[in-house]
Amino acid sequence: MGEFSFGTPSRITARVRRGKGNVVNIEREVEMSGPIHSKGVLILSGFLGARYAAEQPLSLSASLVFEQSYSGVEGDSASSAELYALLSALAEAPINQSFAVTGSVNQHGLVQAIGVLMKKSKDSSTFVERVD
Repeated sequence: MGEFSFGTPSRITARVRRGKGNVVNIEREVEMSGPIHSKGVLILSGFLGARYAAEQPLSLSASLVFEQSYSGVEGDSASSAELYALLSALAEAPINQSFAVTGSVNQHGLVQAIGVLMKKSKDSSTFVERVD
């Protein structure tokens, strides 16, 4: 099959507000999210529900978006970054933007093993050099 990898560094943002306990995947709403990415966001919803609403309904809504993304999103390797963005929004505590993260998260909130680590690390370094 040959070697392939996905992804470029992206900024992910989240907003939270009172609501009915749903997490809106903006990429999915505009048909720019692939099925694996959409599954990852649903897993995040499951984690948040189990963690924060085990005994009473989750009375918030949240939205997630890959800022300035115009080509679609696929894969679940950003779900840890999406979780950090959601938790940051909930806590009203900004995340230092000099950090880059990757990896998927399961329904228990555990970050799972990542693929093509060296490629992702190099791409992130190249991105940071261009921004500086």
